[in-house]
Amino acid sequence: MKRYRVLIIVLVSLFLVPFSVNAETIADYRAKIKAIEAEKAESENKSAEVQKRIDNANAKINEITRQIVQAIKEQENTKKDIEELGKKIDAKEEEIKDLVAFYQVSGSDNFYLKFIFGAESFEDFIYRFAVAEQLTDANDKLVDEMNDLIKENEKKVKELEEQRNELDNLGKEMDKQVAQLGSEKRKYVADALDADEEIGALKKQISYFKKKGCSENQDVSSCSSGIVPSSSGFQLPLDHAVVTTYYGYQLRSDIGESTPRLHAGMDFGAGCGNTMYASNAGEVIMAGWYYGYGNAVMIAHNVNGKIYTTLYGHMNSLSVSAGQSVSRGQVIGTVGNTGYSFGCHLHFQIMNGTGYGTAFNPRDIMNVPDSW
Repeated sequence: MKRYRVLIIVLVSLFLVPFSVNAETIADYRAKIKAIEAEKAESENKSAEVQKRIDNANAKINEITRQIVQAIKEQENTKKDIEELGKKIDAKEEEIKDLVAFYQVSGSDNFYLKFIFGAESFEDFIYRFAVAEQLTDANDKLVDEMNDLIKENEKKVKELEEQRNELDNLGKEMDKQVAQLGSEKRKYVADALDADEEIGALKKQISYFKKKGCSENQDVSSCSSGIVPSSSGFQLPLDHAVVTTYYGYQLRSDIGESTPRLHAGMDFGAGCGNTMYASNAGEVIMAGWYYGYGNAVMIAHNVNGKIYTTLYGHMNSLSVSAGQSVSRGQVIGTVGNTGYSFGCHLHFQIMNGTGYGTAFNPRDIMNVPDSW
């Protein structure tokens, strides 16, 4: 799965190892398609499994949402309870004030004694003592009730705070689940789509080679011998450009890469719409959308009896079609920013053999300055 996922990132910014380095015959191409189809099926199965997890997560999220709604209602009820407790506390405080006002005259601390010993008879003394005791008990009871209400109030406040914290945690967990599952789902869907594009590109090459008369097990390079031979070297595909990415293993932290990958060609920075040329004479074996490369052209060359293939990626417009013979320096299209690209440029790649084979550094067989 990672293999063709990486493939998409091949160019301009794509760092990867070509997938079909051993695709020398049509049978090899078909085997490659079969392998990719198996990987696609695996991606689809994993996608279905993730979908089940998403469904389960959604059910859990719905339950969490229900709990949140319930918790909010409980919060509102708790706030009302706290308000009621506050009112009760205020009422008790007023009762205590009234009681204190009753038996604390002129701020005297000896009111009880004055009240009791002011009795005119023994029976009056007993009565006054009982009244004072009842008033004292009532006072203590009111104070205890008020303290209990305060404690209950504090408990409610604490419970409310805990409910709020729980709601925050539930919300964060819900967001995390949605993000993780969504990301995983998108990955497998993208892998399946990448596989379709890769399979389509391979089928285009099979169609080309069959038209050339290649048999299933015949080396495609040998049946491409009809390509007009050239004794000239490869020329630069643009009038003016700057090398923005070189061939070789590189780390692209600017696009989120954490490990070095092989950039299997060279990137030439140039304005979108600039004219692009065939680097050498040959025959167009593919012209059209080529997964991560976007709009692309592949040309097979017979240079001094050796077969090469050049690839021109991320093009804006194409001026040639598959099966067409081209001369060295012929216009093949314009610079673009299609496919997996981060700006106007040409991804230029040279491979051994016919078709998408083993890439090597273009500077091994042609002069490529840093800018021209």
